[in-house]
Amino acid sequence: MISDQDFRFLLEESRYAKKILEIGTGTGKSTTALVANRAEVYTIDRNNIFEYVGIEDNINRFFCESSDYWKEYGHYDFDFVFVDGSLGTYDCEEILKRTTDTFKIIFHDYIPGEKHRNTNKGGYNLNYLKKVAIENYDISTRTGGTHCVLAELNKDK
Repeated sequence: MISDQDFRFLLEESRYAKKILEIGTGTGKSTTALVANRAEVYTIDRNNIFEYVGIEDNINRFFCESSDYWKEYGHYDFDFVFVDGSLGTYDCEEILKRTTDTFKIIFHDYIPGEKHRNTNKGGYNLNYLKKVAIENYDISTRTGGTHCVLAELNKDK
């Protein structure tokens, strides 16, 4: 689950976002931070364990795998992405297709030095994204909260 420090980091970094994609809704604690700044949030999770009732305004919820979301829905122009799940190359390609030329993405469960993919999901996800984006984007990263890494991407081609 997202810590209070991660929640504050997410809230601060998403403050100017207008359209947000969240992959891995979980209980909805992170969704609460994302919608607090009045952005429109599109959130994907394979499970329906959402606990935060009363914040449904501006939230579009999808109960499916990300691969199904990419095939079934045509939502674009995300300027902020939050990932709290495991991504593959296909997910990263779709994220890059559906985001604006300049956007932020935060990966949760980032634990530098941890080698296990399930423990350091954020690190593995960041590496997948970098491999897909390296030819067309300038990428800068920094950490925040207790287990988050933020990547800022600017399309340079």
